[in-house]
Amino acid sequence: MKLILSRISEGEEEVIIRYREMNEKIGTIISFLQGTGQKISAEFEGQTALLEPEKIFYLESVDGNVFAYLEDKVCRVSASLEKISLCFEERGLFRCAKSMVINIYKIRYLRSEPGNRIRATMDNGEQVMISRKYAKRLRRILKGGTDRDESV
Repeated sequence: MKLILSRISEGEEEVIIRYREMNEKIGTIISFLQGTGQKISAEFEGQTALLEPEKIFYLESVDGNVFAYLEDKVCRVSASLEKISLCFEERGLFRCAKSMVINIYKIRYLRSEPGNRIRATMDNGEQVMISRKYAKRLRRILKGGTDRDESV
């Protein structure tokens, strides 16, 4: 399979998939792009729920337990923050502090704070502090760079 990437300075981003025959590999790529791919297993009211990463506002580790905060509920997640941020960073989940991961697509406002920290106001009104350790990386991502970019 040939992969062609092209950076654009303006206009809408698009993905074009050209294939001879629909197969499992192409189907997986389509599912990922549509956001119907891998989900996060969580517990809510004694039942197991599968959460779409795009619906999570933020995740927080409290006393060794990880909780996912959605628009209308809070679920306990069994995976670690490190694993979640690594597996779902392409879908917007960003490690913003030692005990927190936020969804950068759910941020409404950003405000610089003393000590090189950033206060993020989420779409649901919650405020999350991005520690100075992760602030530089967030600024690079928001400017269109990637973690692989070395210059800031």
